[in-house]
Amino acid sequence: MAGHPSFVLKRTYLAMRKRMDEVLQPLGLTAAQFDIFQQLLHEDGLEHRVMQERLGVTSPTLTNIIDVMVERGLVERRISPVDARVKLLFLTPKAHDLHGELGVAGEAFVQTMFAGFSRSETALFMDWLERVTRNFEAPDLQAPESSTP
Repeated sequence: MAGHPSFVLKRTYLAMRKRMDEVLQPLGLTAAQFDIFQQLLHEDGLEHRVMQERLGVTSPTLTNIIDVMVERGLVERRISPVDARVKLLFLTPKAHDLHGELGVAGEAFVQTMFAGFSRSETALFMDWLERVTRNFEAPDLQAPESSTP
């Protein structure tokens, strides 16, 4: 069981999240908050629902994380000018001030992740992960007869 792909991926994910929390702790952020920060950095003003879909979390979970970020002055909620029922999420100037430090921490994290990998190995690895993700997201994909690696 230890060599099963799902076990290895889960173990890798857990190690990655632990390391990410360690890297972000001096900046006062968690990995979950960093995920939100990254999404808003690339597309400020996302709807709560869109953020929830992108991160694959429940609405209450996302609300709790956002509440903490709002209290810390990193995120603000605004009512959509198009639909008053919709809340939009924006990074505050205080959050933007963290961008440089997060960039340095993020680069160090990626360097650790791919230590010992060549550029071509890194690119191939990323391609394989994308393919695995697409396989799981494809609604009508049938597993081949012999799917054991």
